[in-house]
Amino acid sequence: MMLFDIKHKLYYEAINTSRPLMSLSHQGRTWGYVPKLLNGKKTKFWVDYTHGRYMYFEHDQKWYRVRYLQSNYKKQNHDIFNGVLIDLLTEGEELKLLKGKIEKDKRLLI
Repeated sequence: MMLFDIKHKLYYEAINTSRPLMSLSHQGRTWGYVPKLLNGKKTKFWVDYTHGRYMYFEHDQKWYRVRYLQSNYKKQNHDIFNGVLIDLLTEGEELKLLKGKIEKDKRLLI
């Protein structure tokens, strides 16, 4: 699955996963959420602020995870320090969930 950021025209890989353990006493983790529009519906994207690299969200009773820091597969590691790293926590207010994989469809890369 892919998340498409409508404003910035970027794709993010979304991976099927199970519901994350968000209890209050789970290994001292701190959870929070960021509200976003996903396919026109307001959705909570959950973030583990203590240990996490992923945002978790539920769509049609299925859970997905997506890395909230990405470089859009076109940038090199040294470019990260030049401000090209994409932060999905602050960007991507309106998203669409699409079927497919980024690696299989090279024309989707921007």
